[in-house]
Amino acid sequence: MTLLRDHETQAKPPTRKKRLFFRSFAVIAALAIFWAVAGIFLYVTPPSDQPTRSDVLFVLGPPDNRISYAEKLMRQGYAPTLAVSSPAGKDGRFEAAICGAHRSYRVICFNPDPFTTQGEARSLKELSARYGWKSANVLTAEFHVTRARVIVSRCFGGDLHMVADRMDLPLLSLTDPTYSWAYQYVYQTAAFVKVAIHPGC
Repeated sequence: MTLLRDHETQAKPPTRKKRLFFRSFAVIAALAIFWAVAGIFLYVTPPSDQPTRSDVLFVLGPPDNRISYAEKLMRQGYAPTLAVSSPAGKDGRFEAAICGAHRSYRVICFNPDPFTTQGEARSLKELSARYGWKSANVLTAEFHVTRARVIVSRCFGGDLHMVADRMDLPLLSLTDPTYSWAYQYVYQTAAFVKVAIHPGC
């Protein structure tokens, strides 16, 4: 009987390429898990404020279902003025229906330039200087609260309360992908990178 040599019976150690592959996979998996967990606190259940009596209830766009919540807060007397960020058509009319409605409180509609959170934050700064606002409830979608707080606080130096419009989003949506947690995780994370690159108001 011929005996096999030791080096012939032992399994070959993994090659350098395989080791590199497994290490890269482990790092990517760890980052993905960290991102998923961090997103829960940043987007799904972010720190938000209870509305309080302020000079203005400032609604970030787009003017969707959050307008209903905004009107509810206005009826409860949280502010004498409702300011709504809304796109405007070619004829100059605001698209948000509330902009042409009559209410017991003042309604101010504005079209920020650019139509971004940063543009809205700059509008809040300008309108605050014009109307003397010292405090604001800023209403936006729940997944947007954390990023919006950073951007708005760079422009508005008054008493700021970030109010979340709670949304029951599906993990994925084929009818409207933008209103799904999968999309918002990716979009909000990419937008945070932009916030870090452009730190000014």
